[in-house]
Amino acid sequence: MGKDGCSDVYQKQWSLIVKLFQVDKTFCIHHGFYEKGIHTHVQSILNMNDFVGRLLELDSKESQTQYILDAGCGIGGTVLYLTKKYPMIHCTGITMVLDHVEMAKKLAEENQVSLRTEFLVQDFCHTGFPSNHFDAIYLLESSCYAQQKNVLLHELFRILKPKGRLVIIDVFLTDVPLSPLLTKIYKGFCKGWGVPHLISLVDFMDMIKAEGFSNIIKRDLTKNVTRSILRGDVLGIPFLFSVLCKKIFFGGSYRIEEDAHFFGVLPVLTTILGINRILTYNAVTASK
Repeated sequence: MGKDGCSDVYQKQWSLIVKLFQVDKTFCIHHGFYEKGIHTHVQSILNMNDFVGRLLELDSKESQTQYILDAGCGIGGTVLYLTKKYPMIHCTGITMVLDHVEMAKKLAEENQVSLRTEFLVQDFCHTGFPSNHFDAIYLLESSCYAQQKNVLLHELFRILKPKGRLVIIDVFLTDVPLSPLLTKIYKGFCKGWGVPHLISLVDFMDMIKAEGFSNIIKRDLTKNVTRSILRGDVLGIPFLFSVLCKKIFFGGSYRIEEDAHFFGVLPVLTTILGINRILTYNAVTASK
């Protein structure tokens, strides 16, 4: 998932991540996709996996084996879900977090899909895969960690087969300006999430086109994930009170970004401070 702090975030904040995303129930580390008929957090997380499958057009694929890459797979939740649902796919998951690879392998064995999955420690900007290797590639809330988005897209284009499908679902910047104070706070937000290199959707779309991809389509999913985001706000309230009390007690010596609870505070701070105004959540699909 890149070498810019992402691994540190997931290793140091793992217990909080499990609580915030209910990873123990879904094995997934991403927002939920709400639409008609989806009512609970777990349902929304699994529905996001289904949405990825729809964007990959797996329901319309022939019975021949499809080789798919999850670039930034976490502990493999989406890989497990898709391989169990679609018996004609073989899915590879890569991440820079060694512990996650080991967990993913164990979960694959427990879910009896180890023969159709593999998990590797690899940097998705510089993989070891041969050119024209995968029928499809998806990145679910992982492209944001790449320091150089153009390098990432170049690598994805290289390892994707001709006519292969690319699916990217992630958060992007809007053109809403921030005051100097909010700009400073926004930088702290990015540091906390391990994503110091967010770019606008417009710039990202231009990069995809420049790389040579075609049939590029964007979908605004912000409304579909709003409820999932609000859930994070509510869960972050106790952490917010915790760090505020520490700030009052310790004064100037307290550094919030070094607090183990800072990650839990980020969701609610995003809303309270208005940072969410400059963020948009989108799906982008393209073909090679």
